[in-house]
Amino acid sequence: MGSRGSFLESGGFDAPPQWHTIDYIDGIKVLAPKDPKKSINLPERSNTPGTVYLKLDKDGNFKQLRVFGKDRKPLYDVDYGPHTEKTDHLHIHYFENGQRQGPSKKIFPGDYIYEKFKRVFKGVI
Repeated sequence: MGSRGSFLESGGFDAPPQWHTIDYIDGIKVLAPKDPKKSINLPERSNTPGTVYLKLDKDGNFKQLRVFGKDRKPLYDVDYGPHTEKTDHLHIHYFENGQRQGPSKKIFPGDYIYEKFKRVFKGVI
């Protein structure tokens, strides 16, 4: 796992990692910032193709999930919180060429992504 970018052609990262693995849920790495005072986004690259990272809030509830492709770049994020509305809800952001695209799309029980990851959506209404 790397930091926030700083990708080297050798496949590694030249910046010290800002994250560490604190748990696994259904084989998904649960990450937390090494500095608990920082609020940073999940890594922009993964050292392992096809990896999924999970971010929880301080109470252990779901906050964000990032799915990476074979090229180790993010494919999509699933976030929980307000986006274009004032109420918290699950929504998905897709990536193109490593860049997060908009707008987001709400996801609901029964949707493929929801059903695939529903076991990690602790605290989601």
